[in-house]
Order: sequence, then structure tokens, then C-alpha cells
Amino acid sequence: MILQSRAIWASKGNLIADGAVRVRGERIAEVGARGDMAPEAGEPVVDLGDSIIFPAFVNAHCHLDYSGLAGELAPGTSFAGWLAQIVSIKQSLKHDDYEAAWLAGADMLLSTGCGTVANIESVPGMYARMAPQTPLQVCPFIELIAYHSEDETAAIDLAQNELMANESLALKVGVSPHAPYTMTPEGLNALAMFADENLLPMSIHLAESDDEWDMFVDGAGPLYDTMSSLGRVMGDCGKGTPVQHLAKAAGFSKKTLVVHANRLINADIEMLQRVGADVVHCPRSHAWFGHANFDCDRLAKAGVNICIGTDSLASTGGETAVMGLNMFAEMQELSRNHPKLPCEDLLQMATANGATALGLGDEIGLLKEGLIANMAVIPYSDSVSSVPEAIVQHSCPVAMLMIEGKRAFSGIDSIVD
Repeated sequence: MILQSRAIWASKGNLIADGAVRVRGERIAEVGARGDMAPEAGEPVVDLGDSIIFPAFVNAHCHLDYSGLAGELAPGTSFAGWLAQIVSIKQSLKHDDYEAAWLAGADMLLSTGCGTVANIESVPGMYARMAPQTPLQVCPFIELIAYHSEDETAAIDLAQNELMANESLALKVGVSPHAPYTMTPEGLNALAMFADENLLPMSIHLAESDDEWDMFVDGAGPLYDTMSSLGRVMGDCGKGTPVQHLAKAAGFSKKTLVVHANRLINADIEMLQRVGADVVHCPRSHAWFGHANFDCDRLAKAGVNICIGTDSLASTGGETAVMGLNMFAEMQELSRNHPKLPCEDLLQMATANGATALGLGDEIGLLKEGLIANMAVIPYSDSVSSVPEAIVQHSCPVAMLMIEGKRAFSGIDSIVD
């Protein structure tokens, strides 16, 4: 099958006017100019007219099962206060609530052009039940918490069980020690070793808040008090930044996705570069909590791979919650705070960089021969030179989303239909 369109944004620096994509089965067979791609005998040709084809988004961090919490929480006076709110609300949720939210979140991502998502799975066993119910490529990262030494073995066992249950179902499986403040140093090291032994990516919330900073740098603050009251041994606090703490615990794996990284010093950025960590920025969540400006420039200058995630609807409010999980909205928020950032860089963060962070750079995130045919389509009739800006600023559902060479979503007035 050949798809033709007014323009194709295949990757950064590769914009094709009057382009075409040939799809064979689940893979892309060819990308180029329409005039250079003659159909083979009996090959279907679909002219999408005034439209842009671009790689489906790769959402590098999400909590699908919190999609029912939009507008239910407030940023509060501290991050620890927000954590208390979400823990309280979760106590009233049932398995059916989590499953309904998980599927609703998946639908939100499909309608807004996302083909692949790294999802933090807080309910063991749920991914295996839910994955067959959506065409979205969900990469499950089982969330692990062990702030008592006696919980460390159970965390490793859970990671092993989820790996065995999910590996055959997913494009990529990972592990997610929740955060340094909810893990012992020994647990962080054990999970990093587990990830490396099994060739898995690891995702961790790190340097997320001022409260986390105060806990590890000063040995004080609301989060310190909360975790101490829960019986966490606090002897590892007051000795360095959260990034330094993870490094001292030998808690970086060979493939670590550092989620948020909202507060960093120069030494932290040097450490992230040295260990080859990827940073996942969640722009709307960052704005909702009122964090200081994200260190995009310093991280990029250091050569750190930066990608984009949506986080969850538990950390958005007001009009942003109405948008749902939406990678377009995340790029727009990042652009508002970093207006000099080129649209092509934003698009790369939302596509190829996310694929690289997941270890899937040779499978998704680009429109290129041999890669999985994950692509989105939006209407467009303006100048081809403005295509990157048009994609970033798109505000409606996509006209079509293709995942693994099959249509996964069509808009109500889809140009494909």
C-alpha cells in the first residue's frame, strides 16, 4: 500500500513535499517523493490530499491508570501534600476504576497521534489483561516501592513475575523503582542490576520536587517527615542531591529514564551525561506544580537525550485536564516556556528521542525504511516550509493514526474515510 500526502515530516531535517510512504505488512518499505514511487501491480494507492504524514508520537512517561483523576487533586502547599492526596484517593479506587481509567487514557493517546507509550504500571497483572483491548503499543514498566529493607526481595520477585507475564505481549518491558525516597539504597542497586541482567530499561522519578531536594540535601522538610513517619530509615539523607544519591547507591542502570529532573545542579547534569541517562520532561505536569524553568538548554548542551512524556491527569488541572493525555499539548507547553526551541527539536523529542530512550530507535519514532509503520496524519493545505510548526500547534484529534501498518484511529471527519 502507498499513502500519498501534501507533505511528510519523516524526521528532523527530512521534510518531503508531495511525498509518499509505502507500507508492507507492519513495516515501512519506502519513503520518498510521490513521483519516484510507482505502484506495483495491484498495489493500493491512497491519496490523503492536503495532509501531513509524520511519525506517531512516542510518549516516554505516563500513568494511564490515573486518567480518571483529572481535576481531583490540587498542587497543594508541598509535593508531600500532593502525595498525601493521591494516596488517600487511591484507597477508594477499585480494580474496575483503574482498568476503566487505563483504557480511557489509551484512547486519549490514540486520538492525539501517539503510537507508543512507556506506562508505569502500579497494579500488578493489569497490563496483561488490558493490552489486548487497545492497538496502542504500551510498554509496561512495573512500579516498585521498597522503603523498608524487608521489602527489597518482594520487589525483585514482583519485577521477575511481571517480566515473565508481559515480555511476550509488549514491544518493550521495563522496571520502575518509583523514586529514591520510596526505595532503600540497596533496593535501588538491586533493581538496577536486575534491569541490566535482563537487558531492560529502567524508569525512575528523580529530582522531581523541592521537597525531594530538601530531603536528600538537607535531611529535612515535609517529604523527609512523611517518609520518616512511615518507618523509612533516613540515614541516607542530608548527604547530596537526589541524582548524587542515586549514583552513590549504584542505582543507575545501563538504560535509565530519569523522569522529571526538575531541579539539577551542574554536577547532576554531568552525572546524567556520564551514565548515559535519558531525561523525560513532562511539561504540563511541570507547569501545574509551578516548578522553576526546566533545564532544557543545559541538558541539551551536555548531550543528554531529552524526550517528552504526558505524566498523568492526577498532575494537571483546569483547562489542561480537559485536554486529556495529549502530546501536542505537551509540545505546546514546552514551546511556551522555551520559545527559541525549534519546532523540529520539539518534534524530535516527542518521537525519535522517546524511541531512543526506550531502546527502540531502530523500530519506531521515524518514517524510515524497515521501521514499524507507526504514523499519524493531520489535515494541512499551507506552505510546506511551515509543516513542523503546523504539527506542533495542532489542536484537534488527528485525522488518522496507523500502528503496525493498520489503522488504529480515525477522526470523525477523517480524510481517510
